[in-house]
Amino acid sequence: HYRSAAGNRAAQAAAQRAAAAAAASNNGTNAPVHLKKTQTKKPAKQRSNKPAATKKTAPSVPQPTPSDNTTATISHENPTKVAKTPHVGVSRHHPNVKLPAKFQDKSKEEQVLRCADRLKPYPLAVDTLYRALTAIQQDPSNAKFRKIDKTTRGYKRSLESVPGAEALLLAMNFQTHGAYSLVLERSWVDQALLYLGISALEGAKESEEYKEAKAKLAFQQEIAEIQQLSNTSEAEAIRRAEFMAKCPSEPTGGRGALMQVVISDETTIRRKFDGDDVLRDVLNWIGGHGSVIPEKILSREWCVVDINRFPIAPMDCELNLDKTLQYIGCWPSGRLELRPSPQAWKKDGNKGQVLMGSSRGLAAAPTEAMH
Repeated sequence: HYRSAAGNRAAQAAAQRAAAAAAASNNGTNAPVHLKKTQTKKPAKQRSNKPAATKKTAPSVPQPTPSDNTTATISHENPTKVAKTPHVGVSRHHPNVKLPAKFQDKSKEEQVLRCADRLKPYPLAVDTLYRALTAIQQDPSNAKFRKIDKTTRGYKRSLESVPGAEALLLAMNFQTHGAYSLVLERSWVDQALLYLGISALEGAKESEEYKEAKAKLAFQQEIAEIQQLSNTSEAEAIRRAEFMAKCPSEPTGGRGALMQVVISDETTIRRKFDGDDVLRDVLNWIGGHGSVIPEKILSREWCVVDINRFPIAPMDCELNLDKTLQYIGCWPSGRLELRPSPQAWKKDGNKGQVLMGSSRGLAAAPTEAMH
């Protein structure tokens, strides 16, 4: 449609130009003729003296403003009236469900016991808080014991970012003074509350979580001391070199299995082994980073765990000492970690204990064969 209309207009314009050219040739002139469009003016509207009509607007209805415990609705009979109905909450649909109280709304006893429970996996924080509360209990008049500076190295090392540590101090009536201080005023010292806090921390010390974390902390300290011996003891350096001499050569190129051993939180060692290398070779390699480590592993003071398995359990290194890496599930890669041995493992091995999970290694032996 639009194309045909445009074509018609073009044809009319061409006809007009041809007519104008013919008229110009009859008059004997070749001057071009410009056609102008004539515009017709519309008659002006007469102004009337009648007043302008005003638009009628509907009366505004006030919007409902619900309160915290009610829901506002507009009545159909009277739109200007707002009816309030009770708020529909959890208690109507689930009358037997009770929301737990906030921590700050609980009693002092509940706060102290909750904080002590959260502190169990942090032995350094438990020991620090135990000493602090005991000092205040024995000498409440000493202002030095009742002020804690959060900028000190001791606070940052043992209490900072530990869940439940500062909350326990606040439950003991400590008050925050600025951004970096906690102060217990002499008038706020409560001997009964101190006794409760000390008793809760003593209970945390008896938990398995505390004991395991305490053993791991001592283990990390001993590992750090062993690693520093190579820099100060010539005899230790010689023994480490003897262990490294017993290791097979490392495969080159893309061959071999990548072994990773986590010795401590700060130290992870890596190298490649062939699939037919045995666990004894790995222990010799570990001995190159600490000559006493293989002895502690074989005596079960420490243990080796495969962190690619779940559940995690100590590996019987004495039983599998001459088994290949493929047999123990460390092919084409393996991830081992050195840990302090649990008490049950030291006494009876894996008898009656949870066996470690199945291996993800290729052609690995059944889990039962490794215990």
